[in-house]
Amino acid sequence: MTATECDCLADRKSLPDTAVHILRECWFLAWSLVPAGRTLRRRLANRGGPRILLLPGLFATDAAMRPMRMALRYAGYRAYRWGLGRNKGASADLFDRLDARIDQLQRRDDRPVILLGWSFGGLIAREYAKVAPHRVRAVITLGSPFSGDLSATMLARVYEWIAGHRVSAPPIECTLSEKPPVPTAAIWSRCDGVIPVSAARGAAGEADYRIETSCSHLAYPSDGGALMAVLDAIARCCPDEVMAPPEPRPVFARGDLPRGLPA
Repeated sequence: MTATECDCLADRKSLPDTAVHILRECWFLAWSLVPAGRTLRRRLANRGGPRILLLPGLFATDAAMRPMRMALRYAGYRAYRWGLGRNKGASADLFDRLDARIDQLQRRDDRPVILLGWSFGGLIAREYAKVAPHRVRAVITLGSPFSGDLSATMLARVYEWIAGHRVSAPPIECTLSEKPPVPTAAIWSRCDGVIPVSAARGAAGEADYRIETSCSHLAYPSDGGALMAVLDAIARCCPDEVMAPPEPRPVFARGDLPRGLPA
């Protein structure tokens, strides 16, 4: 779906704004799943590349990030679950638990890891990188509202209900718009019906790279275009960590085995 089509749908004012946002999310989620199927229906091959820890969005679990995790593994990266259960927002011990998870990843290889966070998971990744920059190679966010007033987003009240505290009074010190002291890329979409473009894209100086894609907010973990944006972000933030494209799969002569391997 193109940016123009996103803008056209966003301009429809015949329904209340909230209903329009919900309809947009449903439409673009369904549309985004089409290319995702073609992108992800491949034989996976983890070729021992750089490590990426994927952080799910608010109230989501590792299961929501599975399509992106599997696609990154196919691309040669070592992609891991965050392993902290359902994301219920900020808590006083959040960074300690995330620290313990990264400890597990660094037992055999103490090099910093790339943090890839969807929505609220991206906010956690950015804030953790500020307190432990020596453990983070780069931060990549997917539709994360790190810029502007977080209370202005559609999910502010939902967040407060889930997390048990006001958006303006989290249990950890943070300045969301402040850029972490590591390479940072913000992936955003005009088709996002949940997070405003300005909040996910950020202002100048709030992220090193701002990369546009075209998918709904709910489709970030499974959209083919979002995957390409993530690979672009890795190339920009960590040029020394980029993996070479997978080798072509063998094609067998007719009569021996089916031509090509299953898609």
